[in-house]
Amino acid sequence: MATLGGVRFVDTDLGAENNPILFERCDLNGSKLSHCNLRDVEIQESDIIGMKIDNIPVEKLLEAYYQVNEE
Repeated sequence: MATLGGVRFVDTDLGAENNPILFERCDLNGSKLSHCNLRDVEIQESDIIGMKIDNIPVEKLLEAYYQVNEE
């Protein structure tokens, strides 16, 4: 277990081998990611209440997606 409150990661990468990072059971409430490469990032079984992408609530994005893709 680690406490990272107030830590800033700036100009970082995953190294030459591009080994991905795994976050499990983490409280990232109020955190902000900006100007990041999130290609192929997956979020699963997580509380996304209040989460925004480009200032658009993710809940609304998912709601619109499911409306268009209802079967």
